[in-house]
Amino acid sequence: MNKSQLAELYRRETDGEISKLKALKEIDDFMETLNEALMTDGKVKFHEKATFEVLERKPRVISNPATRERLEIYPKKTVKFKLSKIVKVD
Repeated sequence: MNKSQLAELYRRETDGEISKLKALKEIDDFMETLNEALMTDGKVKFHEKATFEVLERKPRVISNPATRERLEIYPKKTVKFKLSKIVKVD
């Protein structure tokens, strides 16, 4: 599902009370707020729904299979999403 489809689903869930453009703006606002919260706290938990957590990946050395040259992959931060066990996925 892409952002446009998510906005359309959100618009239908509100019984068409908001426009698709308004839904897109609200989704953007939510994503921006979630991003800021993850940057400041490192973890966002929605009670009985899901958890977003920032993980730091360690640096590692890999080998290029064609040239056998060794390359270093630098450390980076990624976001881990974990769905609660209570939520049913059909």
